[in-house]
Amino acid sequence: MIQETVVLKLVDHILRDVESVNSPGLYDGKAGLSLSLFIASEFLRNETIEDKAYELLKKSLVIKNFDTNFENGLAGIGYAMLYLIENDYLEADFDEIFEEQYETLIKSFENIEKDPLRLINSLQVIYFLSKARSIKKEDVRIEKIIKKIFEGLELFLTIQFQDFVDIRYINLKADVLNIYHTYLKLIDYSGYARFSHALLEDYVALYRKGKIVSSLESGFYLKRIAERYNIKGYEDVINENINNGINNIYVSTLSLKEKIDLAKIIDAIGGKGIKGKDLLPDIEGLQKEKAMRALLKTVDGRSFPFGYRGGLGRFLIYCINKNTELL
Repeated sequence: MIQETVVLKLVDHILRDVESVNSPGLYDGKAGLSLSLFIASEFLRNETIEDKAYELLKKSLVIKNFDTNFENGLAGIGYAMLYLIENDYLEADFDEIFEEQYETLIKSFENIEKDPLRLINSLQVIYFLSKARSIKKEDVRIEKIIKKIFEGLELFLTIQFQDFVDIRYINLKADVLNIYHTYLKLIDYSGYARFSHALLEDYVALYRKGKIVSSLESGFYLKRIAERYNIKGYEDVINENINNGINNIYVSTLSLKEKIDLAKIIDAIGGKGIKGKDLLPDIEGLQKEKAMRALLKTVDGRSFPFGYRGGLGRFLIYCINKNTELL
């Protein structure tokens, strides 16, 4: 089990600069840091850290926020609240606190199919909507929005995959495949059962033709979906993606977020050879300032150094419990 001194070291680095965080959101702002600190406060049984986490959450709620997306908008803040309530970190009435923001969110996505670009850029709102279903069982709008987003995403990916075989294809395949990885992950997370089997078949056909390179993420989530819905015939593609994906990992080139996310997958599949822990720095060594500076250097430029997206906030959660949900 991780030592309390290491967790305290990570918390200290987060608290040292927390006042410089202006964003209210989940990935790079106060809501995400609040979530990280709530988890740390329970592990350490420390009321002072819990009070700071609660203060950050309150601030994230009072800041006027017109962004509805998951990354740093209302959907991410709502997700953080729901996660904390669901896991007994916070005693609160979600409707009482977040009802106005919730209505703003739902209304902004009711006609999402009319704005294809925004639809593709808003995929992760499904994480919030999936979690909100447990509290908003009577709100039929949630399932309708989830269906619209998935159907729009499937149409986009179908068109892109059809063009993959064209040597004149000019879009970045890597970007399209990253969207496809997110699509698989969202199916797995949300339990969306009306996904396009034809799209899965398109991907498998392209992979077998050598038009798509192996991906550990694709193999892992395709395996989970195939097992859940008893889909046969993809075993070769699943196994190649997983095995080649593990063999093609170059730890030195990965950001902290990539290391954490891949470590969670490898631990989940019980990968042989490389283990999840092999991707990460010597955790116990983080008590030394030199090791902490080295860790911070692995945070990519898109992530706030102490944030939930890919900074110390995410790493703190993983260190405390590697099975904790990280989105």
